[in-house]
Amino acid sequence: MQQADFEKLKDYILEHNTYFSKGFANAYKDEQTAKVMVSRGSDKIVLLPADTLGNYCYLRNDMQMKHQPQESQRLTDSGTQRLTFSDTITAYLVAIAKNADAYQLLENLKNTCMAYADMSVVPVSSNWNREQVMHEELQGMKQDDVQAALQRLKQETIVKLQVNINKHYVPSNCIVNPIKP
Repeated sequence: MQQADFEKLKDYILEHNTYFSKGFANAYKDEQTAKVMVSRGSDKIVLLPADTLGNYCYLRNDMQMKHQPQESQRLTDSGTQRLTFSDTITAYLVAIAKNADAYQLLENLKNTCMAYADMSVVPVSSNWNREQVMHEELQGMKQDDVQAALQRLKQETIVKLQVNINKHYVPSNCIVNPIKP
């Protein structure tokens, strides 16, 4: 899996849920501020708490990926048997929408994720309690700051969908330079 895979998933979610004005992939929790952020080049955008983004969603990934060998699915490559893997990562899809029905919003997100064909995206759990979602996403932030954020987002429905994302990985002999120019 690569960052572009999550960008494509985010684009798919936006394409099928047109009530979102923005979407972000590859979000992360800033360790110092406990805010959820995303990097855009050298800029960092605060995603939560944020009250100026309208209806939006973001994908935040766990920082660990599991690689499960697929012994039974070895590929024949010039006479050798190449081991393939099933890569799995847990991600959190958080959606913020003004005056939305939380249950319908979660159902839409589950349906959209399961319809995505490029990777297997399987819903694991969901939370529709806006206060609890904010506390989970902003864990480590001062309680007064979390409460202030909730006050600014009074009309917003906030939901969180935990998903397991799985993609088949086939090793190659091609080594690409990861350094950006």
